[in-house]
Amino acid sequence: MALFGTGGKRSDADLRRAMGGDGSDKLPPVYLTIYAEHLRDPEILEAFRKALPEGRRCEYGVLPKAPQPGVSAPVLAGSAALSLFNDPETLDPLADCVAATRQAGPEYALIVVVNPTQLAALGRWLKRRAETTHLSGVRLLVASNVDEVMPQLAVRLGPVKGDNIIRMPMATEVENSPMRNYYVFSPQLHDLTRRIRDFAHNGVDRAYLLGGPGSGKTTLAYYYYLCRGKGRFVTVNLSSESTGDKAAIKSLLCGHVSGAFPGAGARNGAFTTAADGVCFIDESHGLTGAVMEVLMEALDSGQYMPYGASSKRAVECAILFATNRSWEHLQNAVNIDEFTRLGAAVLEVPELTKRQEDLIAVVGMTLAKLAEGCTSWTKPAGVSAEAWKLISECRWHGNVRALVRVLEAGFVDAAARGNDSLLQVQDIAHGISLWEPKTHHSHQIYATV
Repeated sequence: MALFGTGGKRSDADLRRAMGGDGSDKLPPVYLTIYAEHLRDPEILEAFRKALPEGRRCEYGVLPKAPQPGVSAPVLAGSAALSLFNDPETLDPLADCVAATRQAGPEYALIVVVNPTQLAALGRWLKRRAETTHLSGVRLLVASNVDEVMPQLAVRLGPVKGDNIIRMPMATEVENSPMRNYYVFSPQLHDLTRRIRDFAHNGVDRAYLLGGPGSGKTTLAYYYYLCRGKGRFVTVNLSSESTGDKAAIKSLLCGHVSGAFPGAGARNGAFTTAADGVCFIDESHGLTGAVMEVLMEALDSGQYMPYGASSKRAVECAILFATNRSWEHLQNAVNIDEFTRLGAAVLEVPELTKRQEDLIAVVGMTLAKLAEGCTSWTKPAGVSAEAWKLISECRWHGNVRALVRVLEAGFVDAAARGNDSLLQVQDIAHGISLWEPKTHHSHQIYATV
């Protein structure tokens, strides 16, 4: 069937049957409303109906206009809305209606379908919605035509629980730091954030965040802190510390008293500074030797002694560990008895390659940010269909960090050509060769979830 054909005329009864009815005057309730300003063909509608669960009906809708000041956005019927290749800049009124609908029933979904050439516009829209904290219930899908939408639609349908953003400071331990957005669109990431909320709300105060490099472990640790809602967030990055010096590590984690060593003033360690908040120990595959010795006291007995002090203090903070190493690598690197004393539940961060919707958001936001800095270069609008295929099928061992580097490199290559607003396949391929090689010795030690 040609989905872009005009199709022959049909009777009202034929159309009712095509939309899931029995040909009578009574139609089943609408399940999916399709907003497609330029595609309103009955054959396309029928194709969408066939992609829905048995007995579900879809219909075309007209994009709502912005309501008058003081007038609330109307509640939508059905279970989901589908924006099909509309300009993302026009979607605010529809998104406001979805937000109003989710207040009445919090599982309504808005599925936003864009062409690869619209990704920068999508990124601008996501940023604007996120900065006003009005981004919830959204699913993302990239396709070049309707035929490509159909096989992806089934996994986008269904209830959406939770917001699509985590707002957090750019620098988590600096006062008045600018805010940034961490996007949550994929079901896998929604499941993980829900698990983190449950940990924070139910007294789980030892957890291990396991995920590859650039997968967002620090952000998710901070999200746990936001859900915990008390104390301070303190980061200890073991890869940047002198972990072989026990006195230095004890001072770092437990603090030291004035006069503990010549010329020393008193210092609060990470446990004291965090109070009843969160101490986040990053790069924790370095938990060996002196670090493990200091931690054992705190983890075994729930108390610690500042260096040079004569009395102990209770550990009141939650302790989160994070590593980009595989679990097998961690087990083999330390004494198993020491390793089990960490007493941490595991939070596994899925790889970006398994979170297609989060990948779409990262591409859109990165292209939009690159466009903001353009003066003499052509602003990127998106990527070609071939380039998108390469992005979506890449393994992404380096997760978000690698994807951003590849897009930056591809943007520079595209800008050098002149008036091309799209990153082409050769631009992405060159960036991948630089920042995301298919084979590398480090791939063997990193976590894969």
